[in-house]
Amino acid sequence: MAQENSPKRPLGARIVNYFREARAELARVTWSTRQEIIESTQVILVFALVAMVVLGLIDTVFRFITVRLP
Repeated sequence: MAQENSPKRPLGARIVNYFREARAELARVTWSTRQEIIESTQVILVFALVAMVVLGLIDTVFRFITVRLP
């Protein structure tokens, strides 16, 4: 609540301060390397393929059961 008691700064100063703080935050970010991104993408693709196969098998079993039941 300290901001409510402080005098309001002009809009231009607040915008400049916003970008200054955003730049400082971006400087602290640890970015992934290209190799890390490639490995993560491979893991996601393998997981998606495994999930696709498992769900396809489950769907096939349920379809077989529902078609065979009178």
